[in-house]
Amino acid sequence: MNQEELEGRLLAHRLVLQMIVEGLRGTPSGNRIESSLRQRSTLQDGQEDPGAVETAGLGLGLAVADEIQKVVDGLSDTPAAAPPPVRPAGPESMQDPPETWDEVDEASDESFPASDPPARA
Repeated sequence: MNQEELEGRLLAHRLVLQMIVEGLRGTPSGNRIESSLRQRSTLQDGQEDPGAVETAGLGLGLAVADEIQKVVDGLSDTPAAAPPPVRPAGPESMQDPPETWDEVDEASDESFPASDPPARA
C-alpha cells in the first residue's frame, strides 16, 4: 500500500468516526465518546511542563493524540438538536382523544412506538 492509499484510508476512518460522533451527539453515549476523544487529543504524560520531558519514544503516542485531535477538530461546533418531545401516555395528553378508552388502549398507548401490540390479560 502506498502513502496516498494509506492517507486515504486514514481520512475515511476519521470521517466515519466524525459522522458517528455527530450522530450520537446529545445522547449519554455520544457525550461520553466526545468527552473521551477531547481528553485523549492531548498526550497525557503526567508532567506539568511539556518541555521538561524528552519526546523520544513517544512517537506513537503523539501520533495517536494528533490523529484524535484531527477527529475532534472535524466535529461541528453546533450542539445536537434536542430530541423531539415525548407525549405523556393517556388520552388527556392527546390532541384528539378517542371517545372510548379501555385497558388495551392504555397499554398500547404506553408501549408506543413498540411494534407489537400489548398482551391482553
